[in-house]
Amino acid sequence: MFKSGLTRPILVLATGLVLATGLLTTNAIAGETPAEPTPPATTAAHFKGPLKTVGNKITASGTPITLRGVSVLAPEQNDLCQYCNAKPISELIGMTVSDGWNSDVVRLPVTEVTYGDLEGYAQEYIDPYVQQAVDLGIYIIVDLHHVANYGTGGVSQSSVKQFWDFAAPRYGAVPNVIFEVFNEPISPDSWSSWKSYIQPVVDSIRTKAPNTLILMGNPQWSTRVNGAVTDPIAGGNIAYVYHLYPNQGQAVASVLDPKFGTAAQSIPIVLTEFGWNPPGEFSDPVVTQGTTSGWGIPLRAYLDARPHISWTGWIFDNFWKPQMFDYNWNLLGGEYQGAFLKAWLAGQPYSSPCMNHLGVGATVTVSSSYAGGDYPGAKAVDGDCSDAGRWLSAVGDTQPTLTVTLPAAKTIKSVDVYSGYSGGGGNTVLVDFRVQVRTNGAWVNLPDVNDNTKGLVSLTTNVTTPVDQVRLVVFDPSNNETDVARVVEVALH
Repeated sequence: MFKSGLTRPILVLATGLVLATGLLTTNAIAGETPAEPTPPATTAAHFKGPLKTVGNKITASGTPITLRGVSVLAPEQNDLCQYCNAKPISELIGMTVSDGWNSDVVRLPVTEVTYGDLEGYAQEYIDPYVQQAVDLGIYIIVDLHHVANYGTGGVSQSSVKQFWDFAAPRYGAVPNVIFEVFNEPISPDSWSSWKSYIQPVVDSIRTKAPNTLILMGNPQWSTRVNGAVTDPIAGGNIAYVYHLYPNQGQAVASVLDPKFGTAAQSIPIVLTEFGWNPPGEFSDPVVTQGTTSGWGIPLRAYLDARPHISWTGWIFDNFWKPQMFDYNWNLLGGEYQGAFLKAWLAGQPYSSPCMNHLGVGATVTVSSSYAGGDYPGAKAVDGDCSDAGRWLSAVGDTQPTLTVTLPAAKTIKSVDVYSGYSGGGGNTVLVDFRVQVRTNGAWVNLPDVNDNTKGLVSLTTNVTTPVDQVRLVVFDPSNNETDVARVVEVALH
Protein backbone atom coordinates (compact mmCIF):
# COMPACT_ATOMS: atom_id res chain seq x y z
CA MET A 1 0.00 0.00 0.00
CA PHE A 2 2.64 2.51 1.02
CA LYS A 3 5.63 3.44 -1.07
CA SER A 4 8.08 6.28 -1.37
CA GLY A 5 6.18 8.30 -3.94
CA LEU A 6 8.73 7.76 -6.71
CA THR A 7 7.38 6.98 -10.16
CA ARG A 8 8.87 5.78 -13.41
CA PRO A 9 7.74 5.09 -17.00
CA ILE A 10 6.01 1.77 -17.47
CA LEU A 11 8.17 -0.69 -19.36
CA VAL A 12 7.35 -4.34 -19.93
CA LEU A 13 9.78 -6.60 -21.78
CA ALA A 14 8.61 -9.84 -23.35
CA THR A 15 11.16 -12.43 -22.30
CA GLY A 16 9.82 -15.52 -24.00
CA LEU A 17 10.21 -17.35 -20.69
CA VAL A 18 8.91 -20.92 -20.56
CA LEU A 19 9.26 -22.50 -17.14
CA ALA A 20 11.27 -25.68 -17.01
CA THR A 21 8.58 -27.84 -15.44
CA GLY A 22 5.99 -26.93 -18.02
CA LEU A 23 3.93 -25.34 -15.26
CA LEU A 24 3.19 -22.12 -17.12
CA THR A 25 3.89 -22.97 -20.76
CA THR A 26 1.66 -20.82 -22.96
CA ASN A 27 0.31 -21.12 -26.46
CA ALA A 28 2.14 -18.79 -28.83
CA ILE A 29 -0.80 -18.31 -31.21
CA ALA A 30 -2.10 -14.77 -30.75
CA GLY A 31 -5.49 -14.60 -29.08
CA GLU A 32 -5.65 -18.27 -28.22
CA THR A 33 -6.38 -19.17 -24.60
CA PRO A 34 -3.31 -20.66 -22.90
CA ALA A 35 -3.56 -24.31 -22.00
CA GLU A 36 -4.19 -25.01 -18.32
CA PRO A 37 -0.99 -26.13 -16.58
CA THR A 38 -0.56 -29.52 -15.04
CA PRO A 39 -0.51 -29.28 -11.23
CA PRO A 40 2.98 -30.09 -9.96
CA ALA A 41 3.75 -32.55 -7.22
CA THR A 42 4.87 -30.60 -4.14
CA THR A 43 5.92 -32.21 -0.89
CA ALA A 44 7.47 -29.32 1.10
CA ALA A 45 6.16 -28.87 4.63
CA HIS A 46 4.44 -25.50 4.08
CA PHE A 47 2.33 -26.70 1.18
CA LYS A 48 -0.63 -28.63 2.57
CA GLY A 49 -2.63 -29.05 -0.61
CA PRO A 50 -5.30 -27.07 -2.50
CA LEU A 51 -7.06 -24.44 -0.40
CA LYS A 52 -10.78 -24.32 0.25
CA THR A 53 -12.99 -22.26 2.51
CA VAL A 54 -15.29 -24.10 4.88
CA GLY A 55 -17.44 -21.87 7.04
CA ASN A 56 -15.15 -19.21 8.48
CA LYS A 57 -11.97 -21.20 7.94
CA ILE A 58 -9.47 -21.86 5.18
CA THR A 59 -8.70 -25.55 4.84
CA ALA A 60 -6.12 -27.66 3.02
CA SER A 61 -6.96 -31.29 2.35
CA GLY A 62 -9.89 -30.90 4.72
CA THR A 63 -7.84 -29.57 7.67
CA PRO A 64 -8.16 -25.96 8.88
CA ILE A 65 -4.92 -24.03 8.46
CA THR A 66 -3.62 -20.56 9.24
CA LEU A 67 -1.65 -18.99 6.40
CA ARG A 68 1.07 -16.67 7.68
CA GLY A 69 3.65 -14.85 5.61
CA VAL A 70 4.74 -11.54 4.13
CA SER A 71 4.36 -9.33 1.08
CA VAL A 72 7.37 -8.63 -1.10
CA LEU A 73 8.01 -5.63 -3.31
CA ALA A 74 6.35 -5.56 -6.73
CA PRO A 75 9.06 -6.90 -9.08
CA GLU A 76 8.53 -4.14 -11.61
CA GLN A 77 9.37 -1.53 -8.94
CA ASN A 78 12.58 -3.11 -7.71
CA ASP A 79 14.80 -0.49 -9.38
CA LEU A 80 13.05 2.64 -8.09
CA CYS A 81 15.05 3.34 -4.96
CA GLN A 82 18.26 5.19 -5.75
CA TYR A 83 19.61 4.93 -2.19
CA CYS A 84 18.71 1.29 -1.44
CA ASN A 85 20.86 -1.78 -1.84
CA ALA A 86 18.35 -3.70 -3.95
CA LYS A 87 18.05 -7.49 -3.92
CA PRO A 88 16.42 -9.59 -6.65
CA ILE A 89 12.81 -10.49 -5.86
CA SER A 90 13.69 -14.17 -6.18
CA GLU A 91 16.25 -13.72 -3.40
CA LEU A 92 13.66 -12.01 -1.21
CA ILE A 93 11.14 -14.81 -1.73
CA GLY A 94 13.85 -17.31 -0.84
CA MET A 95 14.59 -15.35 2.33
CA THR A 96 10.96 -15.58 3.46
CA VAL A 97 11.33 -19.32 4.04
CA SER A 98 14.95 -19.41 5.21
CA ASP A 99 16.96 -18.18 8.18
CA GLY A 100 14.03 -18.68 10.54
CA TRP A 101 11.40 -16.68 8.66
CA ASN A 102 9.22 -19.74 8.09
CA SER A 103 6.55 -18.17 5.84
CA ASP A 104 3.72 -20.31 4.49
CA VAL A 105 2.73 -17.75 1.87
CA VAL A 106 4.21 -14.82 0.00
CA ARG A 107 2.14 -12.01 -1.48
CA LEU A 108 3.28 -10.75 -4.90
CA PRO A 109 1.92 -7.30 -5.89
CA VAL A 110 1.10 -6.59 -9.53
CA THR A 111 1.31 -2.80 -9.76
CA GLU A 112 2.21 -1.66 -13.27
CA VAL A 113 0.37 -4.15 -15.40
CA THR A 114 0.16 -3.05 -19.04
CA TYR A 115 -2.96 -4.53 -20.51
CA GLY A 116 -1.61 -4.40 -24.05
CA ASP A 117 1.09 -6.96 -23.26
CA LEU A 118 -0.18 -9.24 -20.51
CA GLU A 119 1.84 -12.12 -21.89
CA GLY A 120 5.10 -10.21 -21.70
CA TYR A 121 4.24 -8.82 -18.28
CA ALA A 122 3.42 -12.24 -16.85
CA GLN A 123 6.55 -13.83 -18.28
CA GLU A 124 8.76 -11.23 -16.62
CA TYR A 125 6.96 -10.30 -13.40
CA ILE A 126 4.72 -13.19 -12.34
CA ASP A 127 5.68 -16.55 -13.89
CA PRO A 128 9.18 -16.86 -12.35
CA TYR A 129 7.85 -16.25 -8.84
CA VAL A 130 4.91 -18.61 -9.16
CA GLN A 131 7.37 -21.26 -10.26
CA GLN A 132 9.65 -20.39 -7.34
CA ALA A 133 6.77 -20.73 -4.88
CA VAL A 134 6.00 -24.16 -6.29
CA ASP A 135 9.66 -25.16 -6.01
CA LEU A 136 9.83 -23.89 -2.41
CA GLY A 137 6.56 -25.52 -1.47
CA ILE A 138 4.74 -22.39 -0.33
CA TYR A 139 1.59 -20.58 -1.38
CA ILE A 140 1.74 -17.36 -3.43
CA ILE A 141 -0.87 -14.60 -3.67
CA VAL A 142 -1.06 -12.94 -7.07
CA ASP A 143 -2.28 -9.51 -5.92
CA LEU A 144 -3.72 -7.08 -8.47
CA HIS A 145 -2.42 -4.15 -6.47
CA HIS A 146 -4.71 -1.29 -7.43
CA VAL A 147 -5.11 1.46 -4.81
CA ALA A 148 -7.82 3.51 -6.47
CA ASN A 149 -11.48 4.33 -6.87
CA TYR A 150 -13.41 1.77 -8.87
CA GLY A 151 -16.01 2.12 -11.58
CA THR A 152 -16.91 5.56 -12.94
CA GLY A 153 -13.90 7.84 -12.60
CA GLY A 154 -11.75 5.00 -11.31
CA VAL A 155 -10.36 1.65 -12.40
CA SER A 156 -12.70 0.21 -14.98
CA GLN A 157 -14.36 -3.13 -14.41
CA SER A 158 -13.29 -4.18 -17.91
CA SER A 159 -9.58 -3.73 -17.12
CA VAL A 160 -9.81 -5.78 -13.92
CA LYS A 161 -11.75 -8.44 -15.78
CA GLN A 162 -9.20 -8.38 -18.61
CA PHE A 163 -6.35 -9.12 -16.22
CA TRP A 164 -8.14 -12.00 -14.49
CA ASP A 165 -9.44 -13.43 -17.76
CA PHE A 166 -5.77 -13.73 -18.67
CA ALA A 167 -4.45 -14.84 -15.27
CA ALA A 168 -7.19 -17.28 -14.26
CA PRO A 169 -6.51 -19.95 -16.91
CA ARG A 170 -2.77 -19.37 -16.64
CA TYR A 171 -2.52 -20.07 -12.91
CA GLY A 172 -5.87 -21.55 -11.95
CA ALA A 173 -4.74 -25.18 -11.92
CA VAL A 174 -1.65 -24.43 -9.82
CA PRO A 175 -2.75 -25.27 -6.26
CA ASN A 176 -0.08 -23.02 -4.73
CA VAL A 177 -1.67 -19.89 -6.26
CA ILE A 178 -4.21 -17.59 -4.60
CA PHE A 179 -5.92 -14.69 -6.39
CA GLU A 180 -6.36 -11.29 -4.70
CA VAL A 181 -8.67 -9.59 -7.16
CA PHE A 182 -8.29 -5.88 -6.24
CA ASN A 183 -5.96 -4.75 -3.48
CA GLU A 184 -7.63 -1.57 -2.19
CA PRO A 185 -10.74 -0.22 -3.85
CA ILE A 186 -11.49 3.15 -2.28
CA SER A 187 -14.77 4.72 -3.41
CA PRO A 188 -17.73 4.51 -3.67
CA ASP A 189 -17.86 3.55 0.02
CA SER A 190 -20.69 1.12 -0.58
CA TRP A 191 -20.72 -2.65 -0.30
CA SER A 192 -23.58 -2.99 -2.77
CA SER A 193 -21.75 -0.83 -5.33
CA TRP A 194 -18.60 -2.87 -4.83
CA LYS A 195 -20.46 -6.16 -5.20
CA SER A 196 -22.10 -4.99 -8.43
CA TYR A 197 -18.67 -4.03 -9.75
CA ILE A 198 -16.70 -7.13 -8.74
CA GLN A 199 -19.27 -9.94 -9.07
CA PRO A 200 -18.97 -10.17 -12.89
CA VAL A 201 -15.18 -10.39 -12.49
CA VAL A 202 -15.53 -13.29 -10.06
CA ASP A 203 -18.08 -14.97 -12.30
CA SER A 204 -15.60 -14.82 -15.17
CA ILE A 205 -12.74 -16.12 -13.00
CA ARG A 206 -14.86 -19.08 -11.98
CA THR A 207 -15.38 -20.15 -15.59
CA LYS A 208 -11.60 -20.53 -15.96
CA ALA A 209 -10.38 -21.22 -12.40
CA PRO A 210 -13.27 -22.89 -10.58
CA ASN A 211 -11.27 -23.99 -7.54
CA THR A 212 -8.71 -21.25 -6.84
CA LEU A 213 -9.00 -19.48 -3.49
CA ILE A 214 -10.01 -15.86 -4.10
CA LEU A 215 -9.19 -13.06 -1.67
CA MET A 216 -11.77 -10.30 -1.86
CA GLY A 217 -10.91 -6.67 -1.08
CA ASN A 218 -13.56 -4.09 -0.29
CA PRO A 219 -14.15 -0.32 -0.21
CA GLN A 220 -12.21 2.28 1.74
CA TRP A 221 -8.82 0.65 1.35
CA SER A 222 -10.21 -2.80 2.23
CA THR A 223 -11.70 -1.80 5.57
CA ARG A 224 -15.39 -2.51 4.84
CA VAL A 225 -15.38 -6.28 5.15
CA ASN A 226 -18.53 -6.42 7.31
CA GLY A 227 -20.73 -6.07 4.25
CA ALA A 228 -19.81 -9.61 3.23
CA VAL A 229 -21.38 -11.11 6.36
CA THR A 230 -24.95 -10.58 5.16
CA ASP A 231 -24.30 -10.15 1.43
CA PRO A 232 -21.36 -12.33 0.34
CA ILE A 233 -19.90 -12.44 -3.15
CA ALA A 234 -21.17 -15.46 -5.08
CA GLY A 235 -18.73 -17.98 -6.50
CA GLY A 236 -17.55 -20.04 -3.57
CA ASN A 237 -14.07 -20.48 -2.10
CA ILE A 238 -13.78 -16.78 -1.27
CA ALA A 239 -12.04 -15.28 1.76
CA TYR A 240 -12.43 -11.61 2.60
CA VAL A 241 -9.59 -9.13 3.05
CA TYR A 242 -8.97 -6.55 5.74
CA HIS A 243 -6.05 -4.08 5.83
CA LEU A 244 -5.01 -2.84 9.27
CA TYR A 245 -2.62 -0.09 10.36
CA PRO A 246 -2.01 1.86 13.60
CA ASN A 247 -3.93 4.91 12.41
CA GLN A 248 -7.09 2.84 12.91
CA GLY A 249 -6.53 2.70 16.67
CA GLN A 250 -5.19 0.31 19.26
CA ALA A 251 -4.79 -3.37 18.39
CA VAL A 252 -7.18 -4.60 21.06
CA ALA A 253 -10.41 -6.59 20.86
CA SER A 254 -12.69 -3.64 21.57
CA VAL A 255 -11.31 -1.92 18.46
CA LEU A 256 -10.61 -4.88 16.18
CA ASP A 257 -13.78 -6.91 16.74
CA PRO A 258 -16.08 -4.32 15.12
CA LYS A 259 -13.67 -3.91 12.22
CA PHE A 260 -13.20 -7.57 11.25
CA GLY A 261 -12.99 -9.85 14.29
CA THR A 262 -16.72 -10.33 14.72
CA ALA A 263 -17.13 -10.89 10.97
CA ALA A 264 -14.40 -13.54 11.15
CA GLN A 265 -16.65 -15.63 13.35
CA SER A 266 -18.85 -16.32 10.34
CA ILE A 267 -16.81 -15.66 7.18
CA PRO A 268 -13.12 -16.37 6.39
CA ILE A 269 -10.94 -13.29 6.90
CA VAL A 270 -7.35 -12.71 5.77
CA LEU A 271 -5.31 -9.66 6.78
CA THR A 272 -3.25 -9.28 3.63
CA GLU A 273 -1.73 -6.05 4.92
CA PHE A 274 -0.71 -4.80 8.34
CA GLY A 275 2.47 -3.23 9.62
CA TRP A 276 4.04 -0.53 11.73
CA ASN A 277 7.25 1.30 12.52
CA PRO A 278 7.94 4.16 14.92
CA PRO A 279 7.60 7.63 13.34
CA GLY A 280 10.60 8.50 11.22
CA GLU A 281 12.26 7.53 7.97
CA PHE A 282 11.09 3.91 8.01
CA SER A 283 7.38 4.68 8.44
CA ASP A 284 4.62 6.37 6.49
CA PRO A 285 4.03 9.89 7.90
CA VAL A 286 0.56 9.14 9.24
CA VAL A 287 -0.91 5.71 8.66
CA THR A 288 1.76 3.24 9.82
CA GLN A 289 3.21 4.95 12.88
CA GLY A 290 3.30 2.57 15.81
CA THR A 291 5.62 0.50 17.96
CA THR A 292 6.12 -3.19 18.58
CA SER A 293 5.39 -2.69 22.28
CA GLY A 294 2.26 -0.59 21.84
CA TRP A 295 0.76 -2.10 18.69
CA GLY A 296 2.58 -5.20 17.42
CA ILE A 297 2.53 -7.24 20.62
CA PRO A 298 -1.20 -6.77 21.32
CA LEU A 299 -1.97 -7.51 17.66
CA ARG A 300 -0.07 -10.77 17.88
CA ALA A 301 -1.97 -11.73 21.03
CA TYR A 302 -5.25 -10.96 19.27
CA LEU A 303 -4.46 -12.95 16.11
CA ASP A 304 -2.79 -15.87 17.88
CA ALA A 305 -6.02 -16.33 19.82
CA ARG A 306 -7.93 -16.44 16.50
CA PRO A 307 -6.13 -18.97 14.27
CA HIS A 308 -9.00 -18.87 11.78
CA ILE A 309 -7.65 -15.46 10.65
CA SER A 310 -4.72 -15.76 8.22
CA TRP A 311 -2.30 -12.93 7.49
CA THR A 312 0.58 -11.51 5.48
CA GLY A 313 2.69 -8.71 6.98
CA TRP A 314 3.51 -5.59 4.97
CA ILE A 315 6.28 -5.34 3.80
CA PHE A 316 9.38 -7.57 3.40
CA ASP A 317 11.45 -4.80 1.90
CA ASN A 318 14.02 -2.08 2.51
CA PHE A 319 12.14 0.64 0.59
CA TRP A 320 8.34 0.60 0.74
CA LYS A 321 6.86 1.61 4.09
CA PRO A 322 6.69 0.35 6.75
CA GLN A 323 9.76 -1.65 5.80
CA MET A 324 11.26 -4.57 7.73
CA PHE A 325 14.89 -3.82 6.85
CA ASP A 326 17.02 -0.70 6.64
CA TYR A 327 18.39 0.36 3.27
CA ASN A 328 21.29 -2.11 3.54
CA TRP A 329 19.15 -5.09 4.57
CA ASN A 330 19.85 -4.97 8.28
CA LEU A 331 16.78 -6.37 10.04
CA LEU A 332 15.00 -3.65 12.01
CA GLY A 333 14.49 -4.75 15.62
CA GLY A 334 13.41 -3.23 18.91
CA GLU A 335 10.25 -1.23 18.33
CA TYR A 336 10.44 -1.72 14.56
CA GLN A 337 8.48 -4.57 13.05
CA GLY A 338 11.11 -6.66 11.26
CA ALA A 339 12.60 -8.79 14.05
CA PHE A 340 9.20 -9.09 15.72
CA LEU A 341 7.53 -10.51 12.60
CA LYS A 342 10.39 -12.91 12.06
CA ALA A 343 9.98 -14.24 15.61
CA TRP A 344 6.20 -14.43 15.16
CA LEU A 345 6.50 -16.47 11.97
CA ALA A 346 8.92 -18.81 13.72
CA GLY A 347 6.56 -19.20 16.68
CA GLN A 348 9.11 -17.63 19.01
CA PRO A 349 8.41 -15.17 21.86
CA TYR A 350 9.42 -11.54 21.52
CA SER A 351 9.76 -9.31 24.57
CA SER A 352 8.90 -5.65 24.40
CA PRO A 353 11.99 -3.45 24.72
CA CYS A 354 9.77 -1.16 26.77
CA MET A 355 8.48 -3.83 29.15
CA ASN A 356 11.68 -4.74 30.97
CA HIS A 357 14.04 -1.87 31.70
CA LEU A 358 15.93 -0.55 34.69
CA GLY A 359 13.40 2.17 35.49
CA VAL A 360 10.23 0.07 35.73
CA GLY A 361 8.48 0.84 39.01
CA ALA A 362 10.83 3.66 40.01
CA THR A 363 9.58 6.78 41.83
CA VAL A 364 8.39 9.54 39.50
CA THR A 365 7.67 13.21 40.07
CA VAL A 366 6.15 15.43 37.39
CA SER A 367 5.47 19.12 36.95
CA SER A 368 1.81 18.43 36.18
CA SER A 369 -0.68 15.80 35.03
CA TYR A 370 -3.61 16.01 32.65
CA ALA A 371 -7.01 16.68 34.19
CA GLY A 372 -8.83 13.57 35.40
CA GLY A 373 -5.80 11.73 36.72
CA ASP A 374 -5.91 8.88 34.19
CA TYR A 375 -2.36 9.53 32.94
CA PRO A 376 -0.12 10.13 35.98
CA GLY A 377 3.66 10.34 35.92
CA ALA A 378 4.06 6.76 37.17
CA LYS A 379 2.80 5.50 33.81
CA ALA A 380 5.99 6.76 32.15
CA VAL A 381 7.93 3.93 33.82
CA ASP A 382 5.29 1.18 34.05
CA GLY A 383 6.59 -0.99 31.21
CA ASP A 384 3.40 -0.39 29.22
CA CYS A 385 4.01 1.16 25.80
CA SER A 386 0.39 1.21 24.75
CA ASP A 387 -1.61 4.44 24.65
CA ALA A 388 -3.04 3.56 28.06
CA GLY A 389 0.46 3.58 29.59
CA ARG A 390 1.27 7.27 29.08
CA TRP A 391 1.97 10.29 31.24
CA LEU A 392 0.16 13.37 29.95
CA SER A 393 1.09 16.83 31.22
CA ALA A 394 -1.56 19.40 32.00
CA VAL A 395 -2.79 21.88 29.43
CA GLY A 396 -0.89 25.12 29.99
CA ASP A 397 2.25 23.51 31.41
CA THR A 398 4.85 25.38 29.33
CA GLN A 399 7.80 23.20 30.35
CA PRO A 400 6.59 19.72 31.32
CA THR A 401 9.20 17.94 33.42
CA LEU A 402 9.43 14.35 34.62
CA THR A 403 12.03 13.04 37.07
CA VAL A 404 12.70 9.33 37.64
CA THR A 405 14.38 8.42 40.94
CA LEU A 406 15.88 4.94 41.02
CA PRO A 407 15.81 2.94 44.28
CA ALA A 408 19.56 2.41 43.87
CA ALA A 409 22.09 3.95 41.53
CA LYS A 410 22.63 1.93 38.35
CA THR A 411 24.79 2.11 35.26
CA ILE A 412 22.62 3.57 32.51
CA LYS A 413 23.97 3.23 28.97
CA SER A 414 20.97 4.56 27.08
CA VAL A 415 17.63 6.29 27.55
CA ASP A 416 14.75 5.59 25.17
CA VAL A 417 11.99 8.20 25.08
CA TYR A 418 8.68 6.95 23.69
CA SER A 419 6.13 9.65 22.99
CA GLY A 420 2.97 10.45 21.07
CA TYR A 421 -0.29 8.70 20.41
CA SER A 422 -0.71 5.69 18.12
CA GLY A 423 -3.65 7.19 16.25
CA GLY A 424 -2.37 10.75 16.25
CA GLY A 425 0.55 10.71 13.83
CA GLY A 426 3.82 12.60 14.06
CA ASN A 427 2.28 15.82 15.36
CA THR A 428 1.64 14.26 18.80
CA VAL A 429 5.25 13.33 19.65
CA LEU A 430 7.56 15.49 21.75
CA VAL A 431 9.10 18.15 19.51
CA ASP A 432 11.94 19.68 21.57
CA PHE A 433 13.29 18.14 24.76
CA ARG A 434 16.33 17.37 26.88
CA VAL A 435 17.27 14.30 28.89
CA GLN A 436 19.54 14.64 31.91
CA VAL A 437 21.11 11.95 34.10
CA ARG A 438 22.43 12.54 37.63
CA THR A 439 25.66 10.87 38.66
CA ASN A 440 27.78 11.65 41.72
CA GLY A 441 25.32 14.39 42.64
CA ALA A 442 25.72 16.31 39.34
CA TRP A 443 23.39 16.55 36.36
CA VAL A 444 24.78 15.61 32.96
CA ASN A 445 22.93 16.84 29.87
CA LEU A 446 22.50 14.47 26.96
CA PRO A 447 22.33 16.09 23.50
CA ASP A 448 19.15 18.13 23.05
CA VAL A 449 16.51 16.76 20.70
CA ASN A 450 14.97 19.40 18.43
CA ASP A 451 12.32 19.33 15.71
CA ASN A 452 11.61 15.70 16.52
CA THR A 453 9.10 13.70 14.48
CA LYS A 454 9.88 10.24 15.87
CA GLY A 455 7.83 8.31 18.40
CA LEU A 456 11.00 6.68 19.72
CA VAL A 457 14.23 8.56 20.36
CA SER A 458 17.22 6.61 21.73
CA LEU A 459 19.99 8.56 23.47
CA THR A 460 23.37 7.18 24.55
CA THR A 461 24.52 8.50 27.91
CA ASN A 462 28.32 8.01 27.62
CA VAL A 463 28.30 8.04 31.43
CA THR A 464 30.37 5.30 33.10
CA THR A 465 29.44 5.97 36.75
CA PRO A 466 26.14 4.89 38.34
CA VAL A 467 23.07 7.09 37.83
CA ASP A 468 20.43 7.67 40.52
CA GLN A 469 18.06 10.03 38.69
CA VAL A 470 16.95 10.70 35.12
CA ARG A 471 15.09 13.84 34.15
CA LEU A 472 13.09 14.69 31.02
CA VAL A 473 12.59 18.41 30.34
CA VAL A 474 10.18 19.23 27.52
CA PHE A 475 10.50 22.58 25.75
CA ASP A 476 7.90 21.99 23.03
CA PRO A 477 5.38 19.25 23.90
CA SER A 478 3.82 18.67 20.47
CA ASN A 479 2.51 20.13 17.25
CA ASN A 480 -1.00 19.03 18.14
CA GLU A 481 -3.75 21.49 18.94
CA THR A 482 -3.95 19.95 22.42
CA ASP A 483 -0.43 20.98 23.31
CA VAL A 484 0.46 18.55 26.08
CA ALA A 485 3.42 16.23 26.57
CA ARG A 486 2.50 12.64 25.74
CA VAL A 487 5.22 10.45 27.22
CA VAL A 488 4.58 6.73 26.73
CA GLU A 489 7.73 5.49 28.45
CA VAL A 490 11.16 6.63 29.57
CA ALA A 491 13.03 3.33 29.27
CA LEU A 492 16.44 3.02 30.91
CA HIS A 493 18.93 0.44 29.66
